This record gives sequence, C-alpha cells and structure tokens, in this order.
Amino acid sequence: MLASRHTEALKNIKEMFQNAGYELSFQLLNASDYNVPQDRKRVFFIGIRKDIGFKYQFPSNTFSKITLEEAIGDLKEGVLPAKEYNNTNGLECKVPNHEFMIGGFSTIFMSRNRVRSWEEQSFTIQAGGRHAPIHPQAPKMKFIEQNKRIFVPGKEHLYRRLSIRECARIQTFPDNFAFYYSKVAAGYKMIGNAVPVNLAKFLANSIKLQIETRAINKGVERKKIKESV
Repeated sequence: MLASRHTEALKNIKEMFQNAGYELSFQLLNASDYNVPQDRKRVFFIGIRKDIGFKYQFPSNTFSKITLEEAIGDLKEGVLPAKEYNNTNGLECKVPNHEFMIGGFSTIFMSRNRVRSWEEQSFTIQAGGRHAPIHPQAPKMKFIEQNKRIFVPGKEHLYRRLSIRECARIQTFPDNFAFYYSKVAAGYKMIGNAVPVNLAKFLANSIKLQIETRAINKGVERKKIKESV
C-alpha cells in the first residue's frame, strides 16, 4: 500500500477521508510488536472527526516478542486431522477447533520454507487453510533449488499444518472463543481474515485515551477562558 506504485491509490484514500470530514493518520504496523506471536505487516488508517479537534498519533511503545513455544506450546497433544473431504471433527476435538486441514501442498507452497521453530514467531496467518504455516515440530524445509524445497526425507510425518485452534491462538483469540463450521477451510478463513485481537485492542484503547485526553484539555482551556473574563 505504501509502495510508489500505489501512490495514486493512497492519494485517493487520503482525499476520501478528508472530504468525509476526518483527520487521517496512517502507518505500517507489524502485529509482532503488539503481543501477537506472528509477523503480520499491515497499513492501518485511522480517521478522527475534524470537529473533535485533533489528529491521531500512533503510539511508539511496543512489546517484547512472543514465541511459538509461549503461544501454542501447550497444544502439542490432542490435535486431530480433519475428516474426509476436510469435514470437521466437531465435538470429537477434545480442545475445541484443534484440528488441521489435510491434503497435498501446492508447488507455490513448496517454493519456500514454511516452518518457523519454537523459538521464533509464526509466519502470517492467512485466510486459506492450504496456506497455513507448518507446525514447529517439523524441521525447516530442505532447499533444493530456487523456488523449490522439500520436506526433510524421513521426517515427512512431522509436517502438518497448524490447527485452527493454534491459528486462533496466534491471532490472540481467547480459548473460549469457539468457531463453528462444517468444513475446516471456513475456520481458517474466519481466523485469517481477522485483525489480531491484541493489536485491535491496543489501537482501540489508544484511540479512546487520546479522545479522552483531548476532552480534558478542552475542558481546561474553557475553564481558563472563563477565569480570565
């Protein structure tokens, strides 16, 4: 979005916010800086109504990185492969939604490493189950040539996609947030299309705080004016 080839589109977005009566702020954020255990870079646009009287400032404070071990280490057991045709296991999952998509991997998927270790953060959780990262129990994929990798021979059984529950954890959904679907692909789609919960909460709280601070400052200004009259 911030690349030079999108200059015209970005200009149009700015004008749309301004014409609608908003002061626009935008910035590229990585969810990994906000208590989310994955690399997930997105541009956020935040508009504040002009009559409120201030422009939103993105906070500079960030948080320490969360590893896959910290995020999903307790989910190493009890995971189920999806049923035939990637139908859900439903209530057979002892941990709700702890099931993973079955089926082959495309040449595009196999073109680069899809495994992060327990000490690292996850790759971006995408909306397509077939593109879900591989569970960190597996070794990094073996490089063959440009745009071609394979699973380490003799270790193929370790390569499975992250489960829907693991993806939800990485997106920082609480465990009591259940996802209902008949096909597991729908579960991955719901989670992958979401804004990470911790990041959304952080931004919402910062917006609230800045609005409240502005209201307090305006109140002080009014009081000073009255006292000077």
